[in-house]
This record gives sequence, structure tokens and C-alpha cells, in this order.
Amino acid sequence: MHKRRWKRPSQKAYIVGGIILVLGMAGLGTAYAFVHKSSTPQPTIQPSRSSSTSVTPAPAPTATTPTPAPQPAPELAEPIAQFKARITKKMFGTYVTPQNSPVQPERFQGYHNGVDVEYGDVTGDVPVYAITAGTVTYANWVSGYGGVIVVRYQISGAPHLVLYGHLNVASLAAVGAQVTRGQQIGKLGVAYSHETDGERRHLHFAVLAGTTLDLRGYVQAKSQLSGWIDPLTLPF
Repeated sequence: MHKRRWKRPSQKAYIVGGIILVLGMAGLGTAYAFVHKSSTPQPTIQPSRSSSTSVTPAPAPTATTPTPAPQPAPELAEPIAQFKARITKKMFGTYVTPQNSPVQPERFQGYHNGVDVEYGDVTGDVPVYAITAGTVTYANWVSGYGGVIVVRYQISGAPHLVLYGHLNVASLAAVGAQVTRGQQIGKLGVAYSHETDGERRHLHFAVLAGTTLDLRGYVQAKSQLSGWIDPLTLPF
């Protein structure tokens, strides 16, 4: 009986065997990776927001408007309602004659030493007021005016006499009365009556520096306007 003689594998067999071994190990590694990946919990991925989702923008900063500084109150109260708006015929210093007067017929001539505030369109009571604290120095009927009241005031620290003409005498505050800013001191008279000495319904308002009483409504020379003050220059 013959023993089979062991034959040494050829070099080619070694190479083929090595290739088979490498491929086998690669296959095991792939299988392991697949099993490991399947058994390991995967992180949850949140879906992104849709592009149509609206986003509220942050509010734009609001511009700050500076608060205006409070304005001081006028030193003087107006002597009658709509004082400035109703001065439409005779201004301070207007030279008036019966021929050129804005009021017809005209009975006066000279330089107007006050302003006329017109109320021909108003039939109800029209009160007149103290422009600041003062003292009544005159209250009576005067030719050319009808009822007149004169009040002594301190205006910008200096004494002045202020004349209100064409008033109802019965409505006037008494001489010597102490009045306060905005206090009623009389009412306009009825047009073309004894209360206005036949004149239209208006307020003649004149301001004279100092304390010397002067009841004129006109002066005959422009230089005589000295001492009289244009009421529209006062701090109403």
C-alpha cells in the first residue's frame, strides 16, 4: 500500500486563496456595518419651514418728535371777541375826511387815534372786557361816542389809559371799580341810537400812554398821535 505524498500548493493557489480571504472579510465588514446602522437609533430631523411661511419683521424704531416748549400766555386779554379780525375800516393813524372815509356818511375829520372793531352784522349783546387788572377812571356819555368807559392799566410795567367808545351807558362798570383781566366792563350800544350817538355798531378802542385823560377820537396833526399807541402792537 502506497502512502499519498503531500504536494505543496503552488504559488498560484496561494494568491487565489488570499484573494478569496480578502473578499470574504470585506463582505463580513459590509454586513456588520449594515446591521450596526439598522440597530442604532437615528436622530430625528425636523422638516424645514416652508418658504411660504410669513415672518413678522421687527417694528421700525419710532422717530421721536421734540415736544415744543410751552408758550407764555399773552400779557393782555382781547377787549372784545374777534378783536383783530374785525378791524376792517379804520386803522390806527388813518387820515379820515368826509370825502375819503371808508364809512359814509362821515361826520369826522382827522387822524384816527385808535382802531374801530366792526359789529354791524351782530344783533345780540356784544360784551367788552378789561384787558388786564385795572381801575375804571371814567364812565359816561360823550358826544361823538355815546357811552364811554376809560380804564387805567399797567401795560408792560407802565401806566396807560384805555378808552372804549360806542357803548351802552347803562352797561358800564362804575368809576373807581377794580377790574380783573377778562372781566366784562360794558356792552356795545345799539347802532344809530343814542347809545352810540348815531354811529354804526362798532367799538372804538384807543390806548394812551400815561394817566392824563383825553377823550378825542381824532387829532388834527399827525404829530399829535404821539403818546397814542397802535393797539395792534400790544401783547394780546
